[in-house]
Amino acid sequence: MANDRSWMYTGRRNRDEISEEWMQKTTEFVDQAFARESQDHVLCPCNYCGNSRPQMRQTMVSHLCKHGFFPDYDVWVYHGETGQVREDVVRQRIEEMNDHEAGRLDDMIDDVRDAYVSVGDEEPEPTTQAFYTMLRPSSQPLHEHTTVSQLDAITRLLAVKSQYGITISGFDALISVLCTILPHGHKLPPNLYEAKKFLGALNMPYEKIDVCPNNCMLFRKENANKDHCDKCGQCRYVEVQGSDGQKRQLNIARKVLRYLSIIPRLQRQYMSESQAKHMTWHKYGHRDHPNKMVHPLDAEAWQQFDKDFPDFALDARNVRVAIATDGFNPFSMVASPYSCWPVFVISLNLTPSLIMQKNNIFLSLLIPGPKYPGKNDI
Repeated sequence: MANDRSWMYTGRRNRDEISEEWMQKTTEFVDQAFARESQDHVLCPCNYCGNSRPQMRQTMVSHLCKHGFFPDYDVWVYHGETGQVREDVVRQRIEEMNDHEAGRLDDMIDDVRDAYVSVGDEEPEPTTQAFYTMLRPSSQPLHEHTTVSQLDAITRLLAVKSQYGITISGFDALISVLCTILPHGHKLPPNLYEAKKFLGALNMPYEKIDVCPNNCMLFRKENANKDHCDKCGQCRYVEVQGSDGQKRQLNIARKVLRYLSIIPRLQRQYMSESQAKHMTWHKYGHRDHPNKMVHPLDAEAWQQFDKDFPDFALDARNVRVAIATDGFNPFSMVASPYSCWPVFVISLNLTPSLIMQKNNIFLSLLIPGPKYPGKNDI
């Protein structure tokens, strides 16, 4: 391969300005990369994948046209040229973390990254900038004697906390011990709060709304400043008895509804190109058993809806959803008297397997407050 690689960056100013020379040499590069590796997937050198994710040939070409080459990739060490050893620069994964967990993390980051990648030389939006700020440490080691990144370490620790139900104080104690063991100058956050703050760019927003303990009304809009329910007269806040024998209200709601807005969550279904294609499966997808009922689109209700609303049915990207709800105690039957009523909103555009695997959306949660202060963290 030629040593002069200036064409990689001068031949493509943005996704809409690509020279013929750049397209020709990029095609030659991709052909040689796949011929040398003799595999269906090769590390993609685009500015999106950064030589850390293997892609198929067609996807790699698409990525290079869309995102351009990774900066300063003058020596193609990932694609057969001598130079820095690949194992020394490829981001490593902890062996204890199985492929399924790593894949779920990569998918989550890919979805957000696809939505936030800027076009051309445009200045990133605040949300985009926050995501990039969080993502940069993924290439920085946790400390100078390891190849495990800060992002990998934090996400794995949080996964262990969730899997084994470790309390906040227990997790903070574990982090404290790890911080004393790690070498000086490590980048592990000191507690759970800082760990979650580090991953804040991946969060989805939600709204907390105080609710009457008997579910009579919501304390919002014109009722936002009321302290008692208009229907049953129940107090909105937790009441405690003071030393003088008088009851006083604390600034802690007795019951809270957490509303997770459905719009940004449906928008996230269209964040990546592959996910957006799945969202049109109900109309364009291949079906192995067309004469059997394997999807809601086979039902008479779906077909009747298409007849009643032909304009809506014409665009396959329009989202069709199902809603379900049920109550449960998240702390077992003998624990605190909490109960949750999650409302699941399920997109029916996807394949049956994807509907079951990854598309449940919490729209709202009705969660009673505590009997006494300090126990309303869930």
